Amino acid sequence: MNFTARVTSRAFEVGRAPSIRRSLRIAAVGFASVALSVLVVFPASLLAAAEPPLTVAEARDLIKQLQTDAAGIDQQYTDVKEQIKNGRAQVRLKQADVQAQTEKVGRLKLQVGQIALAQFQNRNLDTAARLFVTRDTEGFLSQISTVQKVSENQNSALQDYQQAQANLAALEHSAETDLAALGEKEEQLKSLTAASDKKLDQAKKVAKLTADQQKQLAEAEKKATAKANAERRAATKATAKANAERRATTKAPAKTNAPRRATTKASPDSTPSTVTGSSKGTKALAYAKAQLGEPYARSGAGPSSWDCSGLTMMAWGSVGVNLPHSSRQQFNRGQPVAKSDLQLGDLVFFYSDISHVGLYAGNGQVIHAPRPGKSVEYIKMSYMPYAGARRPG
Repeated sequence: MNFTARVTSRAFEVGRAPSIRRSLRIAAVGFASVALSVLVVFPASLLAAAEPPLTVAEARDLIKQLQTDAAGIDQQYTDVKEQIKNGRAQVRLKQADVQAQTEKVGRLKLQVGQIALAQFQNRNLDTAARLFVTRDTEGFLSQISTVQKVSENQNSALQDYQQAQANLAALEHSAETDLAALGEKEEQLKSLTAASDKKLDQAKKVAKLTADQQKQLAEAEKKATAKANAERRAATKATAKANAERRATTKAPAKTNAPRRATTKASPDSTPSTVTGSSKGTKALAYAKAQLGEPYARSGAGPSSWDCSGLTMMAWGSVGVNLPHSSRQQFNRGQPVAKSDLQLGDLVFFYSDISHVGLYAGNGQVIHAPRPGKSVEYIKMSYMPYAGARRPG
């Protein structure tokens, strides 16, 4: 099997492949590293069995895949960070509950102590005798009434105190458990950071090409960017033309409109060529457009670098809609939207693990922050596996 076929079989579709193929792809990178070491150690007679080096096209594809994998891990990172943020808020609430319960236990303890002291002090003197010897009769009667009333409720007070102590112990245990869980998630962040960095290191090793190959790779990237820009311009022109035709059709007699509408019904899997959006959605998209060309960064949420969910979070945040900094958590916000009903600014999600998100920009395109080494850009939705869409607000 030639090397191109092997790299292709190691799951480079247009985007991230299933995890088992991803593992094979990593193995391919590792094998390439081993092959390089073999070239150094073994004699020339054995070199004939070594695998040929990657071509520029293969290197470009593999680098893209490794960077895309790193971006997917980065979304796991931001998801855990969101969990930690929410967990810390819960711990603060529980710690406040612990403090309030501690104060309640203190008050009940004092109350029970006062009951016990009153019973001890008055154990040998009946009420009539104490009334005879006291100087403040009115105050004494008030005190006696209070003590007797508390005495009557002694059992209830003791039960309240015991229950309050039990509740305090439960709250303290819950807070301690949550703190321990936060510690584990902090360690998980470190592991995810290391995993993402490893992907990027592998990409850098693949990118160690000759000067001529590096020139070819840069040229290929330049052509890809130019192609994407040309497609975007063409889509914009198509939108303008479609809008003009629609306006012209609106002015035509009603009898000519009916059959036209009947023949332009969208299929369930299609994306609308001409779309509008809510006021918020349009403004959120305008915010994302203002970030075009700014670089990707892990956990980036502006003002000058972004990851995918950081861009969508801040875009919708600019119109007063709060979203979590996580593509997976954003997938659970707002209303689900059919692919054929997408409007400007809608959140569009990709990959089976919901590890990427962008904002719908019309004509089957999204604006997104793609991966390490790239910048905020337009891209066709068809270039990535579609997973669903939501409309915030």
